[in-house]
Amino acid sequence: MPEEPPNNQQAPGPAAPPGAGRRSFLRAAAWGGGIAGLGGLTGFVAGRLNRKRPAAGSSKAPLGAEFTYDVARFQKSDPALLRYGELTRFPSGLERARALAAATDGAIFVGGLGGIRKFSPEGEPGLRIPLDAQVYSVALRPSGEILVGHPGKISVFDPAGAEVAVWSDFAKGMLPTSIAFAGEQVFVADAGNRVVLKLDAAGKKLGVIGARDPDRNLKGFVVPSPYFCVRVAPDGLLRVTNPGEHQIEAFTLDGDFEVAWGKGSFAAEGFCGCCNPVSFDIFPDGGFVTCEKGLPRVKLYNSAGEFGGLVAGPEAFSEYLQAANAGTADVLGSGIYAAINPQGRVIILDSVSGFIRIMQRKGQAHE
Repeated sequence: MPEEPPNNQQAPGPAAPPGAGRRSFLRAAAWGGGIAGLGGLTGFVAGRLNRKRPAAGSSKAPLGAEFTYDVARFQKSDPALLRYGELTRFPSGLERARALAAATDGAIFVGGLGGIRKFSPEGEPGLRIPLDAQVYSVALRPSGEILVGHPGKISVFDPAGAEVAVWSDFAKGMLPTSIAFAGEQVFVADAGNRVVLKLDAAGKKLGVIGARDPDRNLKGFVVPSPYFCVRVAPDGLLRVTNPGEHQIEAFTLDGDFEVAWGKGSFAAEGFCGCCNPVSFDIFPDGGFVTCEKGLPRVKLYNSAGEFGGLVAGPEAFSEYLQAANAGTADVLGSGIYAAINPQGRVIILDSVSGFIRIMQRKGQAHE
């Protein structure tokens, strides 16, 4: 018999056949989100806007203005909400750049189609690790080791870029879109199977977090497109996106559900589209910086999930909006990613333009 999806949860829209691999997952994801790579902005709104006018002679009247939705008004944010300004920007030099991490010394690592690139805090290029497969995630151990997520495996590199291990003993369809650490334990957001994997320091599987289990009050993750993020917060709990539910959820390291926050909305304080937020990072005080695709926004929330303003609004991502409006962005490479560096600055990766931006809080002295 074909194997059943691990959490018995199907993403919205046409589902991949049981046991289907990563390619089927991505095809189903693209349809399920109404062009999910655009955050559902095109698909979600097109269902409201792209209705044909009645043919000549039809008795049906066209839809009135009260039934149309003005998306353009959300593409420009209220300047009063902007808490950060751009310090500098530079190109990543990678296509489909969709993996980002900030080291404790301020160095910036980015991954995409072609491998990994390292930059100084000021954007000067350094180490390069060429790779054939698309990079979906990158994470940095305190030891300096670099963990890189590809479809079906995680590669481990030493600080000089030499490969020292490959972890590949995973379920079929594993897609590691985010990696986080808690001591010696490694947590991997597997978008392909819609669960978080708990591994030991050598990559051996210790358990699975978030699989649907009503007896444990676990509803499962809704991941319509390949964007799924995990972090370890200062309080010791995991924080995981449930993008199809427009929430960030908290779990113990053993997988017990604790609390969730977030709501679906085009308004600045909510998450819009089919599946957002797509990525986030956590400040030392427990506050969040979140990223949305479709309607590209980078936002601030406190540790309780209360909205605190914008790092960057949609108008900051002109190339992204052009691609979204033209329908030319693709499901694999249309995300926005953020990382927090030791100085409290927010590093943003826009995978459409390929640029990395360093954002500084307004009023913060330049160092």
